[in-house]
Amino acid sequence: MGAQIVLQHYLDLYQTSANTLSDIEFSNLDFLKEKEPIYNMKGQKVSKSYYDKENRESIRIEYQRIFGEHTYNDVVYPNVFLGLQKTIHYLDWAGEIAYSKVKQFYEFNLDPNFDAGVLIPTGFSSQKQRQVLKEERYCADDYLQAKNPDLYAMLYGAYTSQYEFYLKTGKKQRLVDAVNAETNAQINSAFNRVVDGYDTLTVRQLILMNLQ
Repeated sequence: MGAQIVLQHYLDLYQTSANTLSDIEFSNLDFLKEKEPIYNMKGQKVSKSYYDKENRESIRIEYQRIFGEHTYNDVVYPNVFLGLQKTIHYLDWAGEIAYSKVKQFYEFNLDPNFDAGVLIPTGFSSQKQRQVLKEERYCADDYLQAKNPDLYAMLYGAYTSQYEFYLKTGKKQRLVDAVNAETNAQINSAFNRVVDGYDTLTVRQLILMNLQ
């Protein structure tokens, strides 16, 4: 079959009405099974795959967060979370990507955020963006709790109010300051351990880098 795309083989085999790989609703194809999406330590959805009846990965959907410039009142603000995009990869029989399609960009309808008494925007958000970020924070919370329950218990026990404030609001500075100012020798000993698989990355650094 060479480098034939797996999905195209099944479309031809079952003579479905779909004659193109574009815009197919994969969940409607009974010869494919969907697997649980993969998330990273930050709680961000990374990918989701569909497999054929022989357990071969046939379609992989990768999810990207798009950052860029946003203009408000003729001022350009850099590195703003603008929206979401996904890319659909169609795999061949060797498990290699044979064809990819970048889907249409999902753009947030951004409004400025202001702190009390400040006229300059401190950031930009939309209802969908806030929903995405909140879901990611709680997903990252669940990830840490499952992967390292002892570390999670220590972190949550030592910084309950700061941690819950971060989860609810996305504002991390109180938690960052508390972690960096820790004086408890037992907690600092755990924080200063090097993470398995890394040369110099400490547990403290890993925790802080995975905050939004």
